[in-house]
Amino acid sequence: MTAPSPRFVVLGGPVPEALRADLFGDIELFEGGELVDPTTDGVLVHAHADLFPALRRFRDGGGRLPIFGLAPGSVAIADRIRWIREGADDLLDVTSAADALRRKIRSDTWRPAGALPNLAPLSTSARVDRWLVATDRYLPARDRIVAALGADGRARYLDLVFLRDQLLRASDLEGAPDAFGQRRGADRVPLDWSVQVLLPVECRGELINIGAEGASIAVPAPPQQGGLLRVTVEGSAVAGVLDFEVRWQRRASRERWHLGALALACTLTRGP
Repeated sequence: MTAPSPRFVVLGGPVPEALRADLFGDIELFEGGELVDPTTDGVLVHAHADLFPALRRFRDGGGRLPIFGLAPGSVAIADRIRWIREGADDLLDVTSAADALRRKIRSDTWRPAGALPNLAPLSTSARVDRWLVATDRYLPARDRIVAALGADGRARYLDLVFLRDQLLRASDLEGAPDAFGQRRGADRVPLDWSVQVLLPVECRGELINIGAEGASIAVPAPPQQGGLLRVTVEGSAVAGVLDFEVRWQRRASRERWHLGALALACTLTRGP
């Protein structure tokens, strides 16, 4: 028997018909006046700042339903951060929201209505915060080891990291716990977290995956391979400026490039 499609209620305005059509067969959208409905798996809210008090009350009262704001156009990073801080899962551009919502329901943290209760999953913003703090601590320690390795120390260290990763992949076993708690970023769902690129040219980008040595970032135009990429990353409670070395790049669409970037330095600008 096929499981029913998740049901999202749309509040603060009508159901956007184009979004309903894009999500047909994956997510059912319907209008309603109740924030919490037993058969509701998530909430979409037309973006109005006067809804922030209701969001906070819902979260403070223990509400765990996914809540997404719907903006009529391009979403500024500052606005997205504000909505997340106020209790929403994210603020989405209604014209491109379908892909983000599909990724949500296909992620390993998705739990539809009626599922057994569990601890709330780690939010995307909290994951970014933890990564920034860990990177800030890790990179200086890595640099000390690289310096001790002498000439070509970084290349030698990264060769070892690559070989170790191959060993971990060879030892993977479905359903078995990871030895020493190892988890690779590539095994997890994309982040789709907005960032601001400062160098080589200022533009908006997206953090799409994170790992111990660096990150995957989407940008509208390719930088020079081997060149410096400086990015500002804003989490919910932590922010930082990171320098990366571009190691690989590939074209994902007409105006979107995916980069593999080695983290070189991290400076926390806000946080613990």
